[in-house]
Amino acid sequence: MINTHLQVFATVAEKKSFSRAAEALRLTQPAISQQIHTLEEYYGTKLFERTSKRVELTTAGETLLPYAKQILDLAALSKGALDDLMGRVTGKLTIGATFTIGEYILPQVLAEYTQRFPEVELNLLIANTEEIGELMLDYRIDVGVVEGRLQHRHLTLTPYLDDEVVLLAPPSHPLGSAENIQAGDLEGQAFILREEGSGTRAVAEEFLQKIGVVPRKVITIGSTQGIKEAVEAGMGLAILSKWCVRREMKFGSLVRLKLESFHYSRHLSLLERAGRFQSRAASEFATLVQRYAYPEA
Repeated sequence: MINTHLQVFATVAEKKSFSRAAEALRLTQPAISQQIHTLEEYYGTKLFERTSKRVELTTAGETLLPYAKQILDLAALSKGALDDLMGRVTGKLTIGATFTIGEYILPQVLAEYTQRFPEVELNLLIANTEEIGELMLDYRIDVGVVEGRLQHRHLTLTPYLDDEVVLLAPPSHPLGSAENIQAGDLEGQAFILREEGSGTRAVAEEFLQKIGVVPRKVITIGSTQGIKEAVEAGMGLAILSKWCVRREMKFGSLVRLKLESFHYSRHLSLLERAGRFQSRAASEFATLVQRYAYPEA
């Protein structure tokens, strides 16, 4: 079927390698090569330029790729529509989530989802907010859950959960035992932030701007777990979602610094592509995310 050949084509284009595509699709490399050859004969043009190091799309291949993705997406949706008709929730569901949500909030939701819909094959991709937006625009995920802001005419954000953002220090920090602190107490402090493009980085910078504090030094670490360990080691202060640090605050390895008369929170949001028909698996996930009984952070 042409859909099978297009799936092979799209996977080779993504992986930029016949061998990696074969591994991802659980096929032999000769089978991948044969299907690409058949597709090139069908379209009457070369789709890939092959070198010793990598595989690149030709101009014809770049033209075909977005159509191939749409065809594959429609094929999956057509199966989902028939499953809906029969009352089944099956198929594949690829979810994109930002680090805070994917690592600290979504696992409980996914556990309930798999109990309800065991026939759905789940795939979770974790990346920063900007990358999740790109994956959605590129049809590589079915639904997303993000903590940052995205503005694009093809994307819609639906807030579903409030997330309090807190200022953190190691218990040994001079401010660690204070009941309340003033913004001026933070002058001269080092801060540990996530990378550019991260929703957590954006909200930390906004937090600092609102209280009028310019860090003495900024240390960038590309994971929330790495930031927590760096704060515990005394490298600086951090601004993170309360969801990420419930365990550390409970056991005292991190303490919250409370700024007098200042509270900061943001919305976590469901990300969808505007106008895109949702499979039953995706719509059930979206419903669960918005109605889930999240425990107190």
